Amino acid sequence: MTNSTNSTPTSWPSPSSTLFTTLALAITTIAAHHHYKTTQQRKRLGNFPSSSPWFLHFADLLRLIRAGTFEQFITRRKIALKSDAFYIHILGLTRRPTLVLTEPRDHTELMKKEAKLQLSVDMPETTNETHGPGNLQALSGSRHNFLRKIFLSLLHPAALELFVPYFHEEFTNMWIKLEENGGVDAICEAQFFLMAKILYGMTLENTSMDVMNQLRQDFELQLKGHFASPKSETFKKAKEASIRIRQILNPKFDMVLEKRRKNLETSHGKNGGCDEAFALLPVGNAMESIADALLKDHVDSDPQILSDVYDNLNLLLEASHGTTTSMSSMIRFSTLTLVDSYVYLFPTTVTVTTSALYYLNHPDNTTKLQKLREEVKAFGHDLPTVSNLKNDMPLTDGIINETMRLAPIVGNGPITFMLPFAHNYSDPQYYSNPNCFVPERWITGAPEEVSEEGRAAFKPFGMGRHLCLGYNLATLVMKSALYCFARDDTRVIEFDTVNVKPKADVFPAYSISNGFPGRVVAEKC
Repeated sequence: MTNSTNSTPTSWPSPSSTLFTTLALAITTIAAHHHYKTTQQRKRLGNFPSSSPWFLHFADLLRLIRAGTFEQFITRRKIALKSDAFYIHILGLTRRPTLVLTEPRDHTELMKKEAKLQLSVDMPETTNETHGPGNLQALSGSRHNFLRKIFLSLLHPAALELFVPYFHEEFTNMWIKLEENGGVDAICEAQFFLMAKILYGMTLENTSMDVMNQLRQDFELQLKGHFASPKSETFKKAKEASIRIRQILNPKFDMVLEKRRKNLETSHGKNGGCDEAFALLPVGNAMESIADALLKDHVDSDPQILSDVYDNLNLLLEASHGTTTSMSSMIRFSTLTLVDSYVYLFPTTVTVTTSALYYLNHPDNTTKLQKLREEVKAFGHDLPTVSNLKNDMPLTDGIINETMRLAPIVGNGPITFMLPFAHNYSDPQYYSNPNCFVPERWITGAPEEVSEEGRAAFKPFGMGRHLCLGYNLATLVMKSALYCFARDDTRVIEFDTVNVKPKADVFPAYSISNGFPGRVVAEKC
């Protein structure tokens, strides 16, 4: 006999409703996690407005593209949000919502707490991979402070006095070559060989031209990869270049360190290390200064510290020559055309000097160039010393400052907080006639002198413990280049004033368009 019962069949959710539920749960989880992170961040940093909703990260990126420059983007968001402090999240540029502080007074207050907050530079992972994990930009706290002390030893007055004659010799020859016959690649070559000599002790007497050229090319490839996509061919080539750079510089430093160690033992015995013994060791380049600093602190065999030093030997050239070379490799001459691929090598120094020459040789600024010539003439036949370069060239200081105000290399401090600087540089609240080239505004006592607020707003090399490591050296190099240019009363650079002008970029923030095509000539009287 068959038993028959009435039963309701089991009802299973449809695949579409299951997918919907899963998606809803995932979105809710993400939203809850974001809300928690945001709440924690605002408790720690402050409850300031957000530039865009958390689920529209691309909105700030679109606003940045529409603004054209980062400075304009910051200025517009500051006005729209009616706040001097706000959070931004730019897809591809910031890894998390980042608090932007736009006012100089807030920058100053934050830097007072830098040690406690252990701020670090928030560079792209691509940059950290090419520079290495021990690079100063990526570090904070005691490890950063110790390394910075070691590398600042290269700015010892005795070392700088030794370097200055090299500057004058190289730049004098460079300008003569350019004026006479163009000397293809003369500016890039002069700057590179100069910095290779004073930083690494590398000259054509002890290093082959093939090695020197390889080092130049690899620095350029590495620089191009700093802000490239991690999966791009550009970044792949940058990593390969970084390895080759280390293969040149690391053994070189090991040899220098071992030689300094043996010389020290010979001078003072194996238990030596006193100041008198170090004073007997002449310093000819930055590597020797760094080696001596390690020996003085008895850390010359520490594997972690040596690894960190290797990482920063690479960064050293970018920090110092990067600023000065802005002049040289950015100038392409219509009659000789410098190598285009070198345009972004060591961008900081080159870019600043190039931009300074652009402003000085612009028809609107002929009186500024003449004033520079008069300042240079004051030295007569004597070449300026380190002290002269630092203290007796106020107009040259003003030219460099004014150049970095109108065409800044770095527009903001990319640390845990975003501290934008350059948006203030065109603000008439800080600088009268902000779009005009007025180097006199930086001269103490001049009628055009900038206010204290304007000086406080000016951060061309960054600020705090992450202030550009090579800025003192870079400034001396730039001053030497301008001094040697202006020594000849008739020397000028001719260029197309309509098509050549400053243009915005990521890094450097501004440079002269098309590599500053022009021609060095002796002006006819």
